[in-house]
Amino acid sequence: MAFHSPFTTTIALSFLLFLSLFFTSSHSALTCASFKLPANRTYANCAALPTLGAILHYSYNATNRTFAVAFAAEPPKPSGWVAWGLNLAGGGMIGTEAFIALPATAGGRTLHRYNLTSYKGIDEVKAFAFESWDLATDEAGGVVSIYAVVAIPEKAGNATHVWQVGPTKDGKPMIHDSKPDNLQAKAALPEALVPAASGSGNSSGSGNATAPTAAGGNKSGVSERFGVGFYFGLVVALVIGVVAL
Repeated sequence: MAFHSPFTTTIALSFLLFLSLFFTSSHSALTCASFKLPANRTYANCAALPTLGAILHYSYNATNRTFAVAFAAEPPKPSGWVAWGLNLAGGGMIGTEAFIALPATAGGRTLHRYNLTSYKGIDEVKAFAFESWDLATDEAGGVVSIYAVVAIPEKAGNATHVWQVGPTKDGKPMIHDSKPDNLQAKAALPEALVPAASGSGNSSGSGNATAPTAAGGNKSGVSERFGVGFYFGLVVALVIGVVAL
């Protein structure tokens, strides 16, 4: 006959609570339908990004390889930062040139350019390796938006875009979490960067685009490597083991 002590029951409940926290994202997912753009900004497409509850409105001009983007995400805290940028080499965070929206002293947000040179090293710069213009940022209802037009160099055919959120200290961006959602915040650009055909213009299409897949073949993050099925099986095995005690 199985004996259920308060101690073993507490262990089982605590473990289940831990796993529920691990899989529950701290970011409320935005949707293309619910997010309201400013009246003076329109884009041909919108994609729900695969992590951090972020979305990307965009229009692509194949003639000059430019993206007009409106990226939106919720920072982990009201004082946190939100970033979107490009990695022209096609990698993840290291090597990315990112626009980071930081809280302004007088309220609101200001947009800064940073080169992400390492996991602990970021440098504010005045310009990127790619051209950018029409830059702006705003905040409404706890959601921070970054607006930009970027030109993708011809030699950067495998460029990726990277997005992120994190805390600030003394007005400076601090290192972000290392949760799976953060580690997988990168993807191939949602349009093929191929030489433009003669006379081509803006990319066609409207409405919601499918979310781009994460860039790179090797997935990082514990949940990505093992999958949800592994953790479900682990929970079942542990619960059965505790009940048998």
